Amino acid sequence: MFKKAIAIAAAAAGIIALTGGTAFAYGSKSTKLSNGVLKVTADNGCTVTGNCSLYYAQTSYKKTGGDRVSIQLALSTGVALFKTDAMKISAGETKTKNWGGLAKSQTTDCSVAGYMIASTGKYYTPNLDVC
Repeated sequence: MFKKAIAIAAAAAGIIALTGGTAFAYGSKSTKLSNGVLKVTADNGCTVTGNCSLYYAQTSYKKTGGDRVSIQLALSTGVALFKTDAMKISAGETKTKNWGGLAKSQTTDCSVAGYMIASTGKYYTPNLDVC
């Protein structure tokens, strides 16, 4: 699960680690599917790293039933579609992708949507405001 509370920046390595609670400044949106739940969550860069021009997003899919399938998790910004490599998921598993810090200016209407490409079809969450 995407967690944030304390942002630790290792300046020399350029690494940001997010740990702590599970509060999301922008919240989450989800789509219930017949065999699981697709969800997008986002947090404000002001809160995470102090950089207010960014947001931090995550796409996840919790598979609750059905056969093993191949999926790609994605994030749609209206300007770009970020995708993972294909992965297999079985009932009872959750797959998650943290997209890191993304520029708010690189969205068409200051919102993003979680997206999943599966062997059974393509699925979106409702848009989530990130500004």
